[in-house]
Amino acid sequence: MKKLIMACGVAALMLGASSCGNSSSSSNSANKGFGDSLSVAMGDAQGARLLSEYMTLPEDQKANIKKEDLLRGLKQVIMTDTTQQGYLTGISFGLQMVGQLFRYEEAGVPIDRAKLYEAYAKAFSADTINAEAVREAQTTFQVLAEQAQQKMMEFYQQKEEEAKAAKENSPEAKENVAAGEAYLKDQMAKDPAIKVTDSGLAYKVISEGTGEAVGANGSAKVKYVGKLIDGKEFDKNSEGVVMNPNRVVPGFGEGLSMMKNGAHYILYIPGKLAYGVDGNPQAGIAPNAMLVFDVETSEVTPSK
Repeated sequence: MKKLIMACGVAALMLGASSCGNSSSSSNSANKGFGDSLSVAMGDAQGARLLSEYMTLPEDQKANIKKEDLLRGLKQVIMTDTTQQGYLTGISFGLQMVGQLFRYEEAGVPIDRAKLYEAYAKAFSADTINAEAVREAQTTFQVLAEQAQQKMMEFYQQKEEEAKAAKENSPEAKENVAAGEAYLKDQMAKDPAIKVTDSGLAYKVISEGTGEAVGANGSAKVKYVGKLIDGKEFDKNSEGVVMNPNRVVPGFGEGLSMMKNGAHYILYIPGKLAYGVDGNPQAGIAPNAMLVFDVETSEVTPSK
């Protein structure tokens, strides 16, 4: 919704600003045809762009941002007499301020807009500047704004935790966890060489390699093939790429940190150590999906 609001505000202000210049009547007459074409083209393009943003909104937000209300606000701005520069500037300041008000109110910090405007108008309408009073007002606002910011952080953190919990409890996420556990259990029954670390990462050493292990902060040139438990390949690098354990998903990083120069491992990475409840839709990885990597290392630079 924030993105949509900003798009509306910026578009409205651009329309207002672009029409503030003065032109002679003869010039206007000569360019009327061009101006009409530009007007329709701008309306078509901007309206379609805004619709594309609007269509992505959840239904509850669409209910609060009705098309007719949005158009009424847009019309209010673009039909304003563009010679009233002060009025247009006030609209610009108001649009900037209202974005912050939305964030405060969304986080549960009530803003009395009438009181805000009354204080704003009183301060701006003064005939002189009292430097000490200005400093005091700024200090008071900074203290209160920091408190509001803390409330906003707590609010958004709670929302994030609730969203994560909802994803973790989704049928798809639970099914993928169960499928990964069943797959690993079956693989371990077939192959006793598979080991499991305290974190839940399972791995099989095909070739131990030589020298020191990569370690948590080392690096190695890595060739790998990544697959889902159904055998579908989602990633591969046959040429080799330099990797650091602390810059990949946790399960891959843990496995890589154990490997030495010339090592060859199979890593069975449970969803919680891979892409978690978010998955990786672009790679075709579902929430909490287990990943299987065939990994070979060379050119190891151990942790220092």
